[in-house]
Amino acid sequence: MDTSLSKKIALRGLLIAAVTGATMLSVPVPGFRLYFNFGEGIIYTAAILLGPAWGAAAGGIGASLADILLGYPLWAPFTLIIKGAEGFITGKLGKKSAVFGIISGATVMTAGYTTMAGILYGWAAAPVELITDLIQCGMGAGIALMILPPLKKALFRTGRQEK
Repeated sequence: MDTSLSKKIALRGLLIAAVTGATMLSVPVPGFRLYFNFGEGIIYTAAILLGPAWGAAAGGIGASLADILLGYPLWAPFTLIIKGAEGFITGKLGKKSAVFGIISGATVMTAGYTTMAGILYGWAAAPVELITDLIQCGMGAGIALMILPPLKKALFRTGRQEK
């Protein structure tokens, strides 16, 4: 096996695990089968640094695994699609502007989860989901925008940026 391919596979696995772990650092929302988590920052960072495919894999697979491990298996297939799309769009549109990419990805995420919460739990749950998601995306954006400059500098300095 090519060592470059081995490194890419290992890095993808680590990013998926990082999203899973950060998502599992969660706070349940009382009265609903919803939770606030810290995975967004990892998804945004992976997507902007490494591109849309990496963001989609880390976001979709990592967050879906967290849903299963946290006892929310009903959400796992929706999470795979929603967080995968969030990571892909963030990576695709974040090439020119990290802020635009993050806002675009966050819009997809909040729309997807708010809609699914309304369908699954009734439309009274939708505003709770929306508020939770907006806070979660804002915190994730703040984390990503803080850590992106030093990570980009380290990647470009060592010449190790992967696409």
